[in-house]
Amino acid sequence: MVSLMDCILLHGWGVTSKVWQGFATKLNGFDNILTPCLYDVSKNSKNQGFSSLARALSKIIKKDSVVVAWSIGGLIALRLIPLTTKIKAIIFIASPPCFINKEDWPNVIQKNKLDELKNRFSENTKGALNHFSGLVATGDEFPSKINKHIRQNLAKETQKEILSCWLREMQTDDQRNQFIKMEIPSNIILGQNDVFIKSRIKNQMEALNINTHCVIIENCGHAPFISKAAETNNIVYQFLNERV
Repeated sequence: MVSLMDCILLHGWGVTSKVWQGFATKLNGFDNILTPCLYDVSKNSKNQGFSSLARALSKIIKKDSVVVAWSIGGLIALRLIPLTTKIKAIIFIASPPCFINKEDWPNVIQKNKLDELKNRFSENTKGALNHFSGLVATGDEFPSKINKHIRQNLAKETQKEILSCWLREMQTDDQRNQFIKMEIPSNIILGQNDVFIKSRIKNQMEALNINTHCVIIENCGHAPFISKAAETNNIVYQFLNERV
């Protein structure tokens, strides 16, 4: 029963936890809705990497919880599984277990594109964040709406160090083995026109773990929970009603 559980929303790169505003208000039935700012959580971790962040996050999870993880938030969610028994389900939004194209893992980000973002971020942090916002909105039915929402909730330039760390980790991080071993219920929501994570990855992810299921939302990009909040919400609750 989700009424006895918390729901934990993990944001992605380049934004703050306020990116969940709007969507979070549509999540009903949980005991609590938690939207931790991962930059603040990282202050209590040994370093700024994903593993230390997951360990710090695991200490603030007090009761059985459902995790909704957007983009690289999913890499942190996967690391939580062996750290606590309180995670009862994960919904991944535009969040594969490996973000960089490999010979046996296509339909994600090309390494040279990530290098381009890293260089842009190093030279002009604010400009790179605004550029990222535009990429998130690309392919969406309402790109101006998405771009505005993301820009209003961008990370601060003072968080440059941790954001740079996450870009470096994303380049080498591969959580496919953890995804394969995952036994808790999981669901994956993809945007049809996502420029980062191609919706064609659906078959790859379902092949990794037979207990997971992918749903593609049409006419949206990397942030379906913003542009198609009601549809995303319906998918979340259908999954929870059937599997949790």
